Amino acid sequence: MEKKEVKLCTTQDSLQAEMILEALKNNGIPAYKKDLGYAAIMNIYGGYSNGGEEIYVAPENQEKAREVLAGMGFLQE
Repeated sequence: MEKKEVKLCTTQDSLQAEMILEALKNNGIPAYKKDLGYAAIMNIYGGYSNGGEEIYVAPENQEKAREVLAGMGFLQE
């Protein structure tokens, strides 16, 4: 059985998403973002989007990733 990635959080904009991805990477947690709505187009043409992004991690990394986000003030533990 193949494990699927789980959504960790939804960010307000691409800047917040990049901050979270960098923090996760620095803690050894692989993650990726998925643009919401028109965010992909805005990121391509404007280099920034306030359309929201979803952050995904592997299920086995979800708890540690939530701790990282809590440490950054993005989640209440």
